This record gives sequence, structure tokens and C-alpha cells, in this order.
Amino acid sequence: MAKTVGTFFLCLLTMTLVACGSADQNPVQENTTGNKAFFTPGTDCETHIIAAIKRAARIDVAVYSITHPDITDAIIDAHNRGANIRIVTDRMMAKNKGSLVGKIRNAGIPVLTNKKHKIEHNKFAVFDDVHVVSGSYNWTTNASKYNSENCVFFDQQNKEYTHRFEYLWDLYQQ
Repeated sequence: MAKTVGTFFLCLLTMTLVACGSADQNPVQENTTGNKAFFTPGTDCETHIIAAIKRAARIDVAVYSITHPDITDAIIDAHNRGANIRIVTDRMMAKNKGSLVGKIRNAGIPVLTNKKHKIEHNKFAVFDDVHVVSGSYNWTTNASKYNSENCVFFDQQNKEYTHRFEYLWDLYQQ
């Protein structure tokens, strides 16, 4: 009897693992309500950031570095479909080899770099003044492929990230 029960549970476990293994391991979330955390290495952060960019009409981005071509293309595509996009980034990182900030600027997207702080080390974006992604995740290919980083999606309660972005935007325009 014990062997039969053990075999049953082993079969059940195997079927569950097979079923889970065939499911999409990186589903694109349909919305960002509630907290969702993702980790690298892996494509979860980039996949969910790109999905959020594709859905949003207004996007404010404050990131240290942008070298990820798929994220860059999503930003430019969003701009071309009429989304209102502004980007704040680090001045030294924007000049680095591999930076795609020039491509973003050439597409007509407003980009400001830090003038008052030593480093612009924020890593967040606000989508439609509500949805936020933040964390250690740099918008780079290396972050997805090699680094141990994270991104968290959530809805801001008191527009803290919107206020911070506005502060940085105003500060770096001076």
C-alpha cells in the first residue's frame, strides 16, 4: 500500500512538473497592479519593461545606463506611435561606447543628463503617472545576460516617483 501511494505521489509530482515546464516561463504581465519582482540574469526585467513601454502613453525614465537594443527600440517605437517620453540619464554613461542614448536623442526623444549630481544612478520609470518599475536593473544587455539585478513593478500611491522625476527634469534643465 505504501509503495502504491508513493508511486501515485511520484506520478502526480512528475505530471505537475511536466505541466509547469511546458507553461510560458516568462509571461508578460498584462498590468502592473500589485507588486511583481523579477531577477537577472534572465529576460524577465527587459520583457516586462518592454511590455510596459508598449502599453503606455506617457513614460518618464530615470536610468543610469541604456545599452539594451530591444528596450531602446521599444522606446523609439513608443515615441513614433505618439507616446510622450522623457529620459534622464547619467552624463558619463551616455558618452560610453555602447550607449544608445544618442540613438534615442536622434529619434527626437528629449534626454537630459545630470548636471548637479556626481552620478545619476536612479533606475526607475513611470508609466502613465501610475505604474512604476524600479530596482537595481540597469537598462543594459549585460544586466539581463550576466548580472545579478532586480526590477520591481508596482503602482505608486502618492506619485513619489513622478515628483522625483519632475524634480530631476527641472534640475537638469538649468
